[in-house]
Amino acid sequence: MNILKVIAFIELVLGLFLLLREVDDYIRLPTTQEVDEKFGGIVDLFKYKESCYKNFFLYSLLTTAGLSFWINRKLHWGLTQMLLMTLWFVVIMELWFMRLSNWGVSSFLGILSLSIFIYLEIKIWNSSFAGIMKISKTAQWLFLVGGLISCSIWGLLYL
Repeated sequence: MNILKVIAFIELVLGLFLLLREVDDYIRLPTTQEVDEKFGGIVDLFKYKESCYKNFFLYSLLTTAGLSFWINRKLHWGLTQMLLMTLWFVVIMELWFMRLSNWGVSSFLGILSLSIFIYLEIKIWNSSFAGIMKISKTAQWLFLVGGLISCSIWGLLYL
């Protein structure tokens, strides 16, 4: 079986599962106003309906990337690149905002992972894989810009 087909199938199934689970959570969760009225603002670490939006976005991107394999292979490649860039951004933002380590270590890890990500992207762009897939440089740059937009959207939903 083709490895790309396996990756697409995993993306699709995992994306649908997580998206359905998030929709179920969304239906059952209260809003921040309802929790404020009920508990008077003493609850800090509670999942609200408003905190589901960033997960909706991420799981929708995962599902779309998996589904796109059966629509267009180039689109699948690009959406998977956008998904990976967004996941990288999510991990780095979680490190910085949750302060799992001090600011210097988080910054170092962020810069290091960004450097590794850019290096791998350049290697993929210059590899024979991009030639086999017949993905133009313009399309590669468009998917990179799409990934940056995707990261920006997730960041806005995070705040």
